[in-house]
Amino acid sequence: MSNIAKTCFLSLLIFFSACEKDEEKKEEGVQSIEAQPINNLIKEVIEEINNNYADSITKEKLEKGAINGMLAVLDEHSVYINQEEFEAFNQTTRGTYLGIGIEIKHSKEGAEVVSVIEDSPAFDAGLKAADVITHIDKKEVKKMQAKELYSRLSSDTALKIVLSILRNKTETFDISLKKSVIQMQTVKTEFIDDIAVVKINYFNENTVTSMNSALKDVKKHKAKGIILDLRNNPGGILDQAIEVADMFLDANKVIIEFRSKNTEESKTVFSKKGNLAKGLPMIILIDKNTASGAELVASALGENKRAIILGLRSYGKGSLQTVIPIPGKGAIKLTTAFLYTASGSKLNNNGIMPDILVEQSEAETLIQRAIDLLHGIFALGNGKEQQAALMSLTNY
Repeated sequence: MSNIAKTCFLSLLIFFSACEKDEEKKEEGVQSIEAQPINNLIKEVIEEINNNYADSITKEKLEKGAINGMLAVLDEHSVYINQEEFEAFNQTTRGTYLGIGIEIKHSKEGAEVVSVIEDSPAFDAGLKAADVITHIDKKEVKKMQAKELYSRLSSDTALKIVLSILRNKTETFDISLKKSVIQMQTVKTEFIDDIAVVKINYFNENTVTSMNSALKDVKKHKAKGIILDLRNNPGGILDQAIEVADMFLDANKVIIEFRSKNTEESKTVFSKKGNLAKGLPMIILIDKNTASGAELVASALGENKRAIILGLRSYGKGSLQTVIPIPGKGAIKLTTAFLYTASGSKLNNNGIMPDILVEQSEAETLIQRAIDLLHGIFALGNGKEQQAALMSLTNY
């Protein structure tokens, strides 16, 4: 399988499901697909639809429905992606595009916002994750084909659009937006006194490069500690998340374990780069929207005693979806492995429990709390004393 095929979807297309080992399935007597007889049921149903359904329907729509039906039997996160959706994914991983700065998934009411890119038109207008776009320019979204939906949100149509929003299932309102060039800046760094605050919004093709630049800035400013802000980070390209975790760990530490019936997918990933941050004290910020690759980074640094985790329990996404292209016809997103942390805990439905749990109402002051905590660690001395302080504050 090519590297492109093994690329993990951004939050638009990455989700996680519960883990069942293949061995357990065999013990329950579940046969493999090859062992089961193939019948003509699907063919017969299509024939009945063609002959007797009250309205006309296209072959393409039936094919998509049949494919999604098969994938839905596996788990809720294995889906078919048509060509337009696949092209939209490829565009977002490259880092620059014309649009409003959101990632979406389909819902019964329309298009649900998965994440909002900071400093984008959608962000400035106050759009939030979990908002549902019900209409675009007064046209109902759930009646749109995927091609039209992505076209209206990108550069293919008018630069100004009006979105009708459903929030919290009860509140409705309209927002007017003007599209702009979205620079997918995944990493932002600021310095507060002697502390570097590094925020990763998501993981795309440029994240590792951006993190290397951020660490150079940390060294240049002679920062004494690092706050890694992973709040509202929905994940992204998993290989990039693994490399980011690797930057902060000594060699030969377990970053993540993949478990799958496919021996090629089953593996334990160890750190190898060595600690590029030179052992600076670290605090990681997480919340209920920290998911996927962001949870991987938090668990790897937390369980290896490299950082204190501060905030709310994370989302809990624990399986890997591989995007397998079908030339000219899109791709399928298929669950191919499950994720386990360095301690052997599964991520799915569990998430990461912070070392220091912070109430939701205190989230706005979280960075200041992290700064105060780091300053407290500095007071204990350098080197071994600081490391001992970090270890005493972690639950792992």
